[in-house]
Amino acid sequence: MLHILPLFLIILPVLSQLILGTFSIYKPASLKFSRISWTNCILQIVLSFIAFNIADYNFSKQYEQYPNPMRCGMPLVGIAVACFFFLFALILVIAIQFLIKRWRGKKLKTQY
Repeated sequence: MLHILPLFLIILPVLSQLILGTFSIYKPASLKFSRISWTNCILQIVLSFIAFNIADYNFSKQYEQYPNPMRCGMPLVGIAVACFFFLFALILVIAIQFLIKRWRGKKLKTQY
């Protein structure tokens, strides 16, 4: 479970933004879009640090269990790159949802 947990933690804010952001666009009275967006941005940064520490812990335990003089840090680089990729994906999703919300607001104003 600890091996897949860092990836799940990195993906969680993006999925949360997709679900809750869409919900706030179509039902704006219940949730505020800006609050959801800021919360997910902060969560992405915090959970990225937690995921990196969990991955580092996993690799250190693996090296303790199977001692080998050759140690590779490339999986940690992969986790760091995945964190930056999903942060970019989160910003892209927020931007698209904001444009949809703005377009939807203009469309509703012209109807009435």
